[in-house]
Amino acid sequence: MKTNVLPSLTLLFVVALLSGCGGSDTKIVEREPVPIDDDHDHDDEVTTQGRLLISIKDQAKVSVVDLNEKSVLHEMAVSEAPSALYSSPNNRYGFIIQRTADRVDVIDGGLWQEDHGDHLHDYEQAPKQMLFSTNKTRPTHFTGTDKQSVIFFDGNGETATPASVGVFTETDITNNTAGTVLEYSTHMHGAAQGRGDYLISTVRDATTTSTLPDRVAVYRAHNGYFVDETIFNETCPGLHGSAQNENQIAFGCTDGILVITQTGTTFTAKKIANPAIFTGTTRIGTVISDNSVDEFIGIAAGQFYAINTSTNTITPVNWIDASITPAPTASSYGFADDGALFVILDNQGKLTILKSDDWSLKARVQTITSDITALPTGSKFELALTPGHFAYVSDPIANQIKQIHLDEAKVSTTIQLDFVPNKLTWLGIAEPTAGEHSH
Repeated sequence: MKTNVLPSLTLLFVVALLSGCGGSDTKIVEREPVPIDDDHDHDDEVTTQGRLLISIKDQAKVSVVDLNEKSVLHEMAVSEAPSALYSSPNNRYGFIIQRTADRVDVIDGGLWQEDHGDHLHDYEQAPKQMLFSTNKTRPTHFTGTDKQSVIFFDGNGETATPASVGVFTETDITNNTAGTVLEYSTHMHGAAQGRGDYLISTVRDATTTSTLPDRVAVYRAHNGYFVDETIFNETCPGLHGSAQNENQIAFGCTDGILVITQTGTTFTAKKIANPAIFTGTTRIGTVISDNSVDEFIGIAAGQFYAINTSTNTITPVNWIDASITPAPTASSYGFADDGALFVILDNQGKLTILKSDDWSLKARVQTITSDITALPTGSKFELALTPGHFAYVSDPIANQIKQIHLDEAKVSTTIQLDFVPNKLTWLGIAEPTAGEHSH
């Protein structure tokens, strides 16, 4: 299989600052170092719960909601109703994915922090649209690390437009630069994971009719582009879904999980076969991870499974309340509280909170009190997680956002909106964790 790297990357940069964004004041707060066990109040910190970037159902528009004031700070028009929203690694920027419009826009949420060595600066300003955007074909899968955002563009088989991958740092977004790109010679519904100068990304046999890839390769950055270094011998038929933790990358295959392990500059591959409990066409097609958690989570036939790459096992995670009929199905999910928790929002508006060290139940919270039979057609309950202790759940029936305190396992705040919420993601300054200086 040969993968070509084309000589150029074309990004469309549009100057589209909305009125009301320019000339806003910026509040800069210097936060002096304090001991980790210091319990004094510091009035000079930017005290904010952050902001939510929310798309409006069936409209080509997004809003930024201030969680302290419970009000809309900014609205931004885009090309089409977003297919997904994601946060950048440090939660400053929001990526607005518009798949069928072949476009990604970025908004600055207006809250960020810079480490100046002996102290941190907190910044607070009005949200604004960034000049940065992309017009690559069919942006679909978005993944990220603590420093990089990776977008897989599927391309388009009908127009013979090849797939591509863009890897962007927050500096690329800030400075309106192109990032690093991989250009394929054929389209595919692929997946990619950034690892600094390396990119672990999929390979598709262009002679097959399937749009899904069946191999994985290691690429390395060189002068703004990725060039292929190694294509692994291990196959991954029907590849769909990928995730990574500190040392490993996992891809979902029809026959199991392909695991890539990085040791320095060396990458090795192995397969974990599907368990005997998988019958028929059951396979893992979604993989989820957190750097703080050794095991991966996979989803097969609507159920969650723990993937242990040390024991090469795939075992069920028991999250459903057996007393509920009909049984709930998962709508949204993800790791929270620096990986200590795994959170599942179901189609009945209940939040299940699991401990990620053993996948045991911590709590369940009924977040939605509206009549769920009145859920608008095409809507579902959506989930946004912060790096800390809070989760946010949308209620498109009552046009509300529910804030859930994960440690206390209760709804702590309700935000009333004047529009029907769709996708959402959290933007803001993460709380310091144990071992970090809380400046």
